[in-house]
Amino acid sequence: MDAIATRNDLQSNAKKECIDLLNARLADAIDLALITKQAHWNVKGTQFIAIHEMLDTFREEIDGHVDIIAERAVQLGGTALGTSQEVSKATMLEAYPTDIHKTRDHL
Repeated sequence: MDAIATRNDLQSNAKKECIDLLNARLADAIDLALITKQAHWNVKGTQFIAIHEMLDTFREEIDGHVDIIAERAVQLGGTALGTSQEVSKATMLEAYPTDIHKTRDHL
């Protein structure tokens, strides 16, 4: 993918390398945000409310990082690759099981 011209004076090859690294981490961060929400929705047990609220806080923090990563890739002249299709192809995280419910299993 061709970079968009910017005022940033990094050399083109350095920009491309940074954009590629940022998009790789963007995929992981978006995937982690989705995993966190999956656990948030499905956790059950005696500590439900504490874990449920903790996972909400985690998700908010992750979303802030996602935004920073994506915007930095764009500032360097790239395109933030954050669609579900791109994330699914690029994430390095293992698939999160959808058949667990106990608090301990999510943690």
